Amino acid sequence: MIQVDEESLNRLKNALMETGESYKSNLTRLDNLINEITSGDIQGEPANDLLRKYREKKEMFDGLRRTIDEAGQYIGLQTGKFNDMIGELSSGMR
Repeated sequence: MIQVDEESLNRLKNALMETGESYKSNLTRLDNLINEITSGDIQGEPANDLLRKYREKKEMFDGLRRTIDEAGQYIGLQTGKFNDMIGELSSGMR
């Protein structure tokens, strides 16, 4: 038996949104750190190598960010549909 309720959906949606915001914040911090390091502390070929390696992974990081955003939008839509369905059922029982 699968049991779904509004509170569980909202908890899932909130957890996903919080995780997404945390990930995006950490990704921004990582971008800034890489830029800061390679424009000051590390110069020349080591800096170029670090930037190249980071840029190679950046597409994957951005893809994960997009996936998290899409999942948040999806769960938000499903929560809204669920709430609408419950509202319609409730009003039909009166």
